[in-house]
Amino acid sequence: MIHYYYGDGKGKTSAAAGACLRAVGSGMKCAFVQFLKNAGSGETKLLKKCAADILDCGGKADFLYLMSNEDKAELKAVHDSNLRKVLSGGYDLIVLDELGDCIDHDMIGMDIISGMLSAPPCELVITGHKPTACLMSCADYITEFKCVEHPYRHGAAARRGIEY
Repeated sequence: MIHYYYGDGKGKTSAAAGACLRAVGSGMKCAFVQFLKNAGSGETKLLKKCAADILDCGGKADFLYLMSNEDKAELKAVHDSNLRKVLSGGYDLIVLDELGDCIDHDMIGMDIISGMLSAPPCELVITGHKPTACLMSCADYITEFKCVEHPYRHGAAARRGIEY
């Protein structure tokens, strides 16, 4: 089945990590792939200790508006490679964190995505910010995270252990 967590609210990655942690704790083989992000969040550190496989951008991620077309093409190649690795890895559950944003910004090969969505190899948990059409049309679970209030609006910086 496919789970899609999207919206402008805080907690999508943490919810996806919770699903992964539940699966790992039940003896399932799991992968956690972070698109447009580098490892280092509290969630990925804990999941790695619990034997989940973690894949990220390898230091290549940056804010999209700061990236050149060359940077974006290089990052797209990393994303495609990471996705191919996990889709052929025999996992029971795969988290694809920020995949929705990759699709929305053409930062992943749609041929890989189309094949994966038409025949999911296992349980998929996908996150993103927008209600991405191809994900909305095939997801079995859809959860919207809505921001009502957030300290960022008042100039607060992200805090380790709380926001990441």
